[in-house]
Amino acid sequence: MNISVIGLGKLGLCTAACFAAAGHAVIGYDLNEDFRRELKSRRCPIDETGLVDLLEAAWPSLQIVDSYEDAVFRSDVTLIIVPTPSMADGRFSDEYVIKVLEGLAPAVSGKDSFHLVDVVSTVMPGSSDGVFRPLLERLTGKRCGMDFGLAYNPEFIALGSVIRNFLHPDMVLIGASDERTGAMLTELYRSTCKTDPTMAVMSLVNAEITKISLNCYVTMKISYANALAAICEEVPGADVDLVTAAIGADSRVGSKYLKGGLGFGGPCFPRDNIAFQAFAGEFGAEAVLGKAVVAINNAVPKRLHERIAAHAAPPARVALLGGSYKADTHIIEESQSIMLARSLAGAGYRVALHDPKAIDAARQVLGESVAYHFDPYDCIAGASAIALLTDWPAYRELDWRRIAASAAPRAVVLDSWRVARGVEMSAFTYIPVGVGITAKGN
Repeated sequence: MNISVIGLGKLGLCTAACFAAAGHAVIGYDLNEDFRRELKSRRCPIDETGLVDLLEAAWPSLQIVDSYEDAVFRSDVTLIIVPTPSMADGRFSDEYVIKVLEGLAPAVSGKDSFHLVDVVSTVMPGSSDGVFRPLLERLTGKRCGMDFGLAYNPEFIALGSVIRNFLHPDMVLIGASDERTGAMLTELYRSTCKTDPTMAVMSLVNAEITKISLNCYVTMKISYANALAAICEEVPGADVDLVTAAIGADSRVGSKYLKGGLGFGGPCFPRDNIAFQAFAGEFGAEAVLGKAVVAINNAVPKRLHERIAAHAAPPARVALLGGSYKADTHIIEESQSIMLARSLAGAGYRVALHDPKAIDAARQVLGESVAYHFDPYDCIAGASAIALLTDWPAYRELDWRRIAASAAPRAVVLDSWRVARGVEMSAFTYIPVGVGITAKGN
């Protein structure tokens, strides 16, 4: 199939590469001229796991162009993958999607053949039928569902694992204006995915609701596990990992995302919750559960701060291991590690931060209030408190004997993901998050 992808950021470029590597002819366009220049030179401007290798397989079928017209005229399907930033009220802005629709409308109007316009960016429910469809019909003079198709086809991916998530989905969500549009996208994804996912084809508005409500459900599981962790910490002998493993073994629940630790962050989950609440309020409903999910999530950094403060007073040195919101990415947006760093620094602690990828990003938001280290052992040296935050694999391999020799005597170790359980930790005051310690505080 001939595909054009408008917007070659983290998701857009990975999407284009996945389709091209599967043998589809892909035309890519981005407003960022530097991106286009790099890609035309077959250099990857995006840091994402596996993308460089995937592009090697994709280059023969991937071409970068300099206009909407080129992209649309040379394709049958156009995917729009641009930012939809949150507004002050929590709703997503359609500004960039609308600009793309306005840019490609003349080319759609000039085509004799049926063209499918596929919005992949996350939008508010009602946007496709209420904004995008009438806009395209007005600008092209054509009828949606007859002369062109409109789809809402968001992805369910996580930064750091975008390619794996894209190629191995449980479900592909397709909101379609008409039967032909749904069939075209079904064929496209069946020919690209490595698995045999459920093809959830439905109306545009139902797909829009499904997207943000599914993400909100996932965050509910995360907050539920973190609420359990907070309770287990207060109960001698309680262990959140044993509890959630048993709960997750029940097929009515499932084990994914059911693990006590840090709360959710990143560019999607936090804002999807707020947007869902705004959407519900628009129609006179209330997303009561979503409010509780957000409240639990927001409480996690405060709880970690309090655990550290119970063992070390300012101006003690606190070593924070992990700044990105999750492993395998440099993204710090809504990172609870960054929130904790800011809170501790504001309270007068000498905060040191290590992360394999996110140091530069952290420096941009924390400035000189924090010391930055590219070596975890340098970060930990002299620390009275050590917090294992982002679940980077390297932190599971730390040499705790070496750490004991350089950290302050009896330093407290706050282990968010219990990665050091089973390791000899007698030199420290070891606190596994979500585990009730019999002798409290030890």
